[in-house]
Amino acid sequence: MPLERPENFGTDEAGYRVNDFCRHCFANGVFTEPDISMQAMLDRCVAIMEQQGIMPAPQARALLSDVLPRLKRWRAPLASIP
Repeated sequence: MPLERPENFGTDEAGYRVNDFCRHCFANGVFTEPDISMQAMLDRCVAIMEQQGIMPAPQARALLSDVLPRLKRWRAPLASIP
């Protein structure tokens, strides 16, 4: 989700904006779905993007397959990278 407007951002425990996550993924200092896998998130976002007419599913899948692994939530810790 593009984080372009203040209302798009997630919030911390005190309700203040968190710059790293959107409001759908992070609210009140916690992930809204802490156990969702990156693949399940990708599938969900592809469906939403297609349903809202943002782009066709194959194009959304290609884009998100590149973008999601780069997001803070899904990046591998540096210690685990050889």
